[in-house]
Amino acid sequence: MKKIAQLGAIVALTLAATLAQADTPEAAKSLMDGAIAEVKARGLDKAVKEINGGGKWNKGQTYVVLVNFDGLMLAHSANEKIVGKSMIEAKDAAGKAFVKEAIAAAKGAGAGQIEMRWANPVTKQIADATMFVKRVPGQEAYVGSVVFK
Repeated sequence: MKKIAQLGAIVALTLAATLAQADTPEAAKSLMDGAIAEVKARGLDKAVKEINGGGKWNKGQTYVVLVNFDGLMLAHSANEKIVGKSMIEAKDAAGKAFVKEAIAAAKGAGAGQIEMRWANPVTKQIADATMFVKRVPGQEAYVGSVVFK
């Protein structure tokens, strides 16, 4: 019985540590890189379906988006309601055209970091966030990973 209690405590501590690290810039970048690898390995259509399913692409306050260079939301791991919609004119709570900025970064340098104020999917409140973006090789699209501060 004592060993079961110890094992339960170890599992709980491990889970707590994992959750505490889930919403970090490093975790967001890792998620973004994983989504790019998914596109490379499975192709765009299968990756879009996988990302839209949430699962491993939605980590609490950190999630993945896939947007083409026309601003069309191809995939969103935390909000399927905006998939298929043009986000080219979208602005954050401070009025920043963050999708245009993300497209410019992905087209130009191939990657970037955009500071924004957006609705946190967990708290449903507007909060400061960082979106890391990277161009998908061979595609006219970028993967973004959003993490809230």
